[in-house]
Amino acid sequence: MLRLAVVLLGMMVGWGSELCLNDGVPESQREYIQDDAGNNIHIGVFEMAWASSALLSQMTALMIREVLGFHAEVDPTVGGNGASPVFALAGCTDFNDKDNRVCGVQETTIHVSVDSWIGSYASTQNQFAKEYPRLAAEDLGSMGYAGEESMYVSRAILQAAYSESGLALDFYKSYNTTHHDPKKYFDSIHGVDLSELAKCNETDMSNPSRMGDYARYSGDYDGVVNQTDGSFAAKCDANNRWWFAPACRHNSSACIPVFTAGTGWKVQAMMQWSTAYGIPAAIAVSGGWSLFVKHVQTFRALHYWWVPDSTFIDMLPEQLIFARHSANEWLAGDKKTGGLGSYVSKMVSNNLRSKAGRVREFVSNMNFELPEIQNLLLEYKESGSALNVSCKWMQDNRARWSAWKPKLTSCYEGFGLVDASGAFVPNRTLAVGCGLCQAGTASEELIDDEGRTFQCKQCPPGYSQSNTYSTQCEPCPKGTSASSFGSTTCTPCDEGDYQPDTAQTSCISCGASRTTLLLGASSLADCVCQAGKIEQDSTCMDCNEESMHCPKGSTIAKLEAASGTTDLKGPYVKRGFFSNPEAPLDTYKCAAELYCPGGSPGVCFGDREGLTCGDCADGHYWASNKCEPCGAVPAAWAFSVTMVVVGVCGSYYMLTSSYTAKASVMMSTTAALGMLVALFQNLGVLNTVAVQWPDGLRDILNFASVFTFNLDALGFSCAAGGNVARYVSTASFFWVVFLALPTVGLLTNFIPILKRRKLAWEKNKTISTTGQFLQVGFTTMCNVGLMPFMCYRHPTGQSSILKYPNVFCRTDDHVIMRVFGALVILLAFTFFSAACYAAYQAPRWSGKPRLAAIRFLIFRFRPNVWYFGLVLLARGPLLSMPGVIATNMPSLQLTLMHMILLGSLCLQLWFLPWKSPIL
Repeated sequence: MLRLAVVLLGMMVGWGSELCLNDGVPESQREYIQDDAGNNIHIGVFEMAWASSALLSQMTALMIREVLGFHAEVDPTVGGNGASPVFALAGCTDFNDKDNRVCGVQETTIHVSVDSWIGSYASTQNQFAKEYPRLAAEDLGSMGYAGEESMYVSRAILQAAYSESGLALDFYKSYNTTHHDPKKYFDSIHGVDLSELAKCNETDMSNPSRMGDYARYSGDYDGVVNQTDGSFAAKCDANNRWWFAPACRHNSSACIPVFTAGTGWKVQAMMQWSTAYGIPAAIAVSGGWSLFVKHVQTFRALHYWWVPDSTFIDMLPEQLIFARHSANEWLAGDKKTGGLGSYVSKMVSNNLRSKAGRVREFVSNMNFELPEIQNLLLEYKESGSALNVSCKWMQDNRARWSAWKPKLTSCYEGFGLVDASGAFVPNRTLAVGCGLCQAGTASEELIDDEGRTFQCKQCPPGYSQSNTYSTQCEPCPKGTSASSFGSTTCTPCDEGDYQPDTAQTSCISCGASRTTLLLGASSLADCVCQAGKIEQDSTCMDCNEESMHCPKGSTIAKLEAASGTTDLKGPYVKRGFFSNPEAPLDTYKCAAELYCPGGSPGVCFGDREGLTCGDCADGHYWASNKCEPCGAVPAAWAFSVTMVVVGVCGSYYMLTSSYTAKASVMMSTTAALGMLVALFQNLGVLNTVAVQWPDGLRDILNFASVFTFNLDALGFSCAAGGNVARYVSTASFFWVVFLALPTVGLLTNFIPILKRRKLAWEKNKTISTTGQFLQVGFTTMCNVGLMPFMCYRHPTGQSSILKYPNVFCRTDDHVIMRVFGALVILLAFTFFSAACYAAYQAPRWSGKPRLAAIRFLIFRFRPNVWYFGLVLLARGPLLSMPGVIATNMPSLQLTLMHMILLGSLCLQLWFLPWKSPIL
């Protein structure tokens, strides 16, 4: 009561104001700390479910507020056991829920925990640190005392035994019944209500591990029951409440009652102590905390307790002294020696160092003694106010807690000396405090006459630091550099630069024609050829952009490994071009994009061959988009040629030699068929232009190209052979027809039977028949004749014949083809000149037999425009000329062809030359 009066008096005269300390920091001047989002929060102090924690938590919060000047509050959620601080300080939202503590989802609001009984939960603490290394709390060391839990006896019993018989009941040997009678100072167990005791099989007396250790190390197999599974449980009385030690097992009236609580706290140790040292103990577990307190306070008995704690502090109990603690024996499960005090620590959250380092250091310096704590707990129990007891202690122990305060200029890692303006300074002379090292700086140790402190120094060139609260600048990694002091980040090397070393102030250029694929290159090997170039033999070579796709980093090896044309990150030959495998940078333009799918060098579609994929192999021809074996194709061609010869000769007898002013139905039909043939010839000429036609139109043009003697799809190569042979055969056809028809006509006049039957060929009609065939094939003849002169350019600078791309211009084969082409052009020119002369003479030859010789030229047209056949003949060579003069410009070719066809159409619409029954 005297202490209570002192506390109340102190409240009235010493701290009747808001503050406990006269010089305490008022609330208006206290600092907040900031959470990671920059919000102001107070420092949270953790409280656990026992009196010493409640008292010391309030005392710690009070000192943080008034001594250090920070806003601090005791967190309202109380920890349930010694493991709670591990999870609470880490920010776990449900730190008392052992099944789901919910950790790692939010920043902690609890920063300090004192009187933390972490010693019994070391494994829990270590496991959490492994799982959450960034969240694990920091252990600042012992509180200055160890938590003690053992068997206790009240001061009243001690004094009675000592005054009566000199028996010291706080010493384990005093309970040996061979020499002493300690029972007379204790109550009988029979006065205890059995309903207030827990059943043995519901406590640790049925714990197989603990009871197994008890039996094995005590040898008291009579005190245990062997279970069906081979494990052991304590052998209790018939009521399943009391366990009797061997010293009183056969006479329960001689037993001293021993109470514990919970699940049977320390029950195995108390059983081993009783057996090993002959203590006549009857051990029971109270049915709850309140019953445990009642039993200890009501009965003269031994009991479990721990300190510091205030539950039984007014009874002034003393701990029983047993044989010296053996750590090895306890580790093995043998607990007959005395227990060891539990480690009680000070703990803080791992972010408190950076958020309020002075608070962390202050808590680290806090130190109490066990008797001191017990006296404070007694005051706390009497007054009921932890805040008042804390304030009184602070007023009485100013020198004590003043020594815990860190010096304002004693900075620690992550902080540095600052002046009154907050600027960092290099020594204490100018310093008034410590500041958090910012990004671009690092905390460096400084030792002077006053001891150890830290200063914040800017990172030198070649180093950086992106975080605050850092103890060292990090060297710039390979591929980066920092050119100035105080860099917060290292700058990645630009494209075209690299840096193979660390801690560098600049990057190295890759050199001309080279660059890097990404920023931050760290090796000379990262320097690759620029886009538009390709590496060959360690040299960046020009890459023809028309025929090849060469992004940054292209090499010949990558080109040869290309698969198709879809990977834009690697080099490849573009569609429509062929790359020579022996010289991959030599590319050739293919006559049709289909034939050259691109990708890697040497790839042709459908087994085609040559530098332009222009032909099938010998014995094969192109059909259905692949090279097929010739098979019976040569025989079919022999038959076809025979039929053509017969047809040409037989056509003489189908043609009439007379000329009429009006058109008959037969004449109109013949003219229409001629116009259709001319249409297909024109389309065939259009198909020689190197453009990608739409699918449907391409099929029509491919068919029409047969009328310009593009016979490869019909297997002509199987009969004629290679490119030169095919062309010579085609060019010779016109001369053969031109010479063969008159020859046949002449021969028929030497065959009597033909003359008798009037089947011998007449001169004028033979001329007309020959002219008819030359006129019908004039467009084709001009196109074939001009073909060797249509050379298109390759990316290599070489040229190929448009229709025969595997034949390169200015080669021997090309010379041969040009000779035959010139002969065909000569024939065409001769025929056109003769036609012009005939048209000029036609009016004079009217009514004369000679007119029948030029019937092929004038029979389709009205008499007043008999010369219009010359317009149609002129259209043939004109259509083919764009292919000669603009072979490498398909768009210009098409434009010129369009103009020629459009001009021809306009002339036909203007003159309406066609002879027909309507006109």
